[in-house]
Amino acid sequence: MTNRGWFLLCLGGALVGIGLVALNFPVFLDAYDQWGWQIKCGTGYSTNLIQAQIANPAFPQSNFVNQCQSALAVRRAWAIPIAVVGWLILSGLSVALWRHASPDREHADAL
Repeated sequence: MTNRGWFLLCLGGALVGIGLVALNFPVFLDAYDQWGWQIKCGTGYSTNLIQAQIANPAFPQSNFVNQCQSALAVRRAWAIPIAVVGWLILSGLSVALWRHASPDREHADAL
């Protein structure tokens, strides 16, 4: 494998890791509920709107549920494509290595 192959392997692995870890981190709003806790919306993997629903009646001018849904959508909008691009790089690299090491190619080189 050349230096380019190792670079692509590291880049693809890093992108997949960054995307999946970013989805795992909690998503918070820049607002606090009536008890002084920052409103948590869940993670990129799962939605948890209970705290936002409880805080809505205390602050009727703010719609925390919609804000949480928007914040989760933004997190997913950048984290999922990063992970997919990394996965595509790794898939392309593995297909290239598989095609390079196929038995038909070894026979053709030997002739």
